[in-house]
Amino acid sequence: MLKKFIYLLIVIISILVTNINPIFALSLEDRINQYPSWQQKILLPKPEKDLIFPDWFEGKWEVTSILKEQIAPLTPKFQTPGFEQNNEYIDKKIQFSVKFIESSFYPQQDNFVPQKINKQTIIIADRKFNSLSIAQAYLGIDNVEKVVINPNNTTEQITKFRGENELISTVIGRQQENISEKDFITSEVTRQFFRRPNSVYLNLVETTTKYHLINSNLIKAKQFTAIYLSPQDPDYFVAFDQPVALYYYTLELKK
Repeated sequence: MLKKFIYLLIVIISILVTNINPIFALSLEDRINQYPSWQQKILLPKPEKDLIFPDWFEGKWEVTSILKEQIAPLTPKFQTPGFEQNNEYIDKKIQFSVKFIESSFYPQQDNFVPQKINKQTIIIADRKFNSLSIAQAYLGIDNVEKVVINPNNTTEQITKFRGENELISTVIGRQQENISEKDFITSEVTRQFFRRPNSVYLNLVETTTKYHLINSNLIKAKQFTAIYLSPQDPDYFVAFDQPVALYYYTLELKK
């Protein structure tokens, strides 16, 4: 079950070893429109701040997530372990809660303007709450102990599972786009290090999501996730920078 979580969620380091280069996306919307023809990794800016969501995200939402499609682009040459078993999740509703909360942001340091005046209020995801909620929805409350955000590096979080298993996730790329007043896209690339007592697994996950505001109590979204192998993986030279698994979800957020 924990292995399924690695491949299914998002819920991952790559080294340039050939002339295949990561893609610089001109726009995230273009990236979505190209799905499922994703031939290479996307290269996103290094995260300098958290994703800032539109004001209409603020509050607590009940989410219904449905896996609509999964693709193994390199089949039959290569397929990730557990990929076939994930078929049981297709068209299955997974429900969990998420929160988007207010936070303070200082756009610039100005010695002549007091911080209290310079401060802006923004909306960000409650990553600790959301990650725990999603993990428990997929794996069960008893199998997920807690989520810890690194106080010295907020792009890193540790999800601790039962039996001394843990997943260390570090955001290494991040971008967002406001398409219109009702449309918003986010994309993150995460390095994931899954550690068990006798083994480790390292990969890279790209998650790109397009949100559409229906009304103040309803948001609908399409989410696209790609899994890439780490250069430390013995099968890395089969895939290089190509995704080894693609997932398409629909999301519905209700208040």
